[in-house]
Amino acid sequence: MIAAEIPFTKFNDNDIARPWLPVTIHNPHTKLSVKVYGLIDTGADECAIPAEYAPLLGHNLQAVIAKRLVPAMA
Repeated sequence: MIAAEIPFTKFNDNDIARPWLPVTIHNPHTKLSVKVYGLIDTGADECAIPAEYAPLLGHNLQAVIAKRLVPAMA
């Protein structure tokens, strides 16, 4: 998909239109997946998903070391 073809979407009337893309997050170990919308950020070095998706994908967040994401300085 060409970036120019990604529509800017508002999920609610009060939202700011942003480039949301439907994605499927797949855990290859459990074969579980969840379909969500991902916000396209061409300047991102990393990505994160809400912890609420972990049980849906068969992840145990208590069994791993947490990583804190720090916002980039402007």
